[in-house]
Amino acid sequence: MTDRDPATDRDGRALAEIVRLCDLGARLVARGEEWYRGDPDDVPGMAAESLVMRIGENVARLSDATTSRYPEVPWSLIKRMRDRLAHHYEGTDKDAVWDTLVADLPFIRSRIALIVAGDAARASDA
Repeated sequence: MTDRDPATDRDGRALAEIVRLCDLGARLVARGEEWYRGDPDDVPGMAAESLVMRIGENVARLSDATTSRYPEVPWSLIKRMRDRLAHHYEGTDKDAVWDTLVADLPFIRSRIALIVAGDAARASDA
């Protein structure tokens, strides 16, 4: 058994959770934009906002070492989107949230999945 840095373990869990949440975002997108916009109670919009906020919460848990190591991921933008949705929800732009689901989450997921896969490969080499 190897000694693992608790920060690294925490980062690994947060990164894996971000990938999982991005996958859930893809499932929302698969239902279609009409579904997203068509609910009079805005349940799909609220679900999308919750996913984006939870992704931001997990990004905020990452160590500076991890975020500095992977500058290609827009960490600060993700956290700012979370803050905006959490604290200024009455002015939420549904188009921006949908665009985040459609365009940004697949990019973020692909980059973070590579990070997780690389960390898993390094751990198995140890």
